[in-house]
Amino acid sequence: MNLLLVTGFLGAGKTTLVLNLAAALAERGRRAAIVINELGEVGVDDQLMRRLGFNVWELLNGCICCTLSGDLLNTLYQLDTDYAPDVVLVEPTGAADPRNVLDALPLYRGRPLHVTVITILDPLRLPLLMEVLTPLITSQIQRAQLVLIGKADLATDVDIDFARHTVADLHPDIPVLVGHAAQPATLDTLREHLPWLSGFSNPTPPPSAGM
Repeated sequence: MNLLLVTGFLGAGKTTLVLNLAAALAERGRRAAIVINELGEVGVDDQLMRRLGFNVWELLNGCICCTLSGDLLNTLYQLDTDYAPDVVLVEPTGAADPRNVLDALPLYRGRPLHVTVITILDPLRLPLLMEVLTPLITSQIQRAQLVLIGKADLATDVDIDFARHTVADLHPDIPVLVGHAAQPATLDTLREHLPWLSGFSNPTPPPSAGM
């Protein structure tokens, strides 16, 4: 079972990317499930996803990188048993350290997991985030197999260069994409790095979640 973990700080574009990937997979006839983690009693993102017709499992009142790691494993097993998805798209909170999630996944006892981590960076806020949340942003970059520098339509060349140099310092040789989570061209580029995305045609993008 393919599992895609989409990490990034709040507002980086995680939800938008997950929605577009789910739409692309559905159009191709692939079975996709979305697991989202929100630190509240009512999930806002999951309500949007359900209105758009996606299969959503939510983990609330804790972070899957620590207190809810067992819940994540149970959720993965349950949805695999009941739904047998081809791909599971996991969106942690913006405060989640992917290292802890990845440490928990070897305990999963269902079908073998083929895990990929994409980290989305917001180049407009990255300098500030690197000052105040250095360990978190560093871990999100270092645990990724692919980094997407988003909001390219709003960022300056200086913003993009800073993001590129930050990634190069922390994780040399990792593939770095520059684009926007809502752009079909971004999905085209992702196909080159995610084999299970190959062959799908670009869907009509769902409404931007603004995340």
